[in-house]
Amino acid sequence: MIVGVAEAVARLAGGELVAYPTETVYALGADAFALRALESLLAAKGRAADRGLSLLVRDAAALAEHARPLPAAAARLAARFWPGPLTLVVAVADPRFAAVATPLGVGFRCSPQPSAAALAQAAPAPVVSTSCNKSGDPPCATAADVEACFGGGLAILGGEPATGLAPSTVVAVAADGSLQLLRAGALDFALVTGAAQW
Repeated sequence: MIVGVAEAVARLAGGELVAYPTETVYALGADAFALRALESLLAAKGRAADRGLSLLVRDAAALAEHARPLPAAAARLAARFWPGPLTLVVAVADPRFAAVATPLGVGFRCSPQPSAAALAQAAPAPVVSTSCNKSGDPPCATAADVEACFGGGLAILGGEPATGLAPSTVVAVAADGSLQLLRAGALDFALVTGAAQW
């Protein structure tokens, strides 16, 4: 079921899941602070809760709001590469994020894909950004893929194909500014490391 941004935000607020295209593949989204929605998302994917869930945010300012104090290196990386293919994992003290966190922190990303960006701008809370697929299956690349995987009842924002670029590079940023590569991706880690040391 194809929906617009306003309907997608309303469904998220009501505890429902929403699929949306990104610059890589389709993502499956939920309100990051809605525990029942997060449980539904994990059940739909068949995924364990202890792996954490990355979140879509509107911009670097939103990252600074959620992760206080934000390491200077993380702020520099967000300013340099967002919107773009970099997921930053940082410590977050806010207990509302506990259900999506890992021991290293919470992963945040900012997508340049227009529908994903519009959703991040309009949603009042961070939106889960995990690949739209059953665990172990290939991620969905089109709205038709989403419907085939999850059925016609799942709201799909926009309906356009995902852009199909390489996955984001995932980097954990510690309080002291040190970096740890968690997943190689579109951005070379050496480039990220250099930008963190401006």
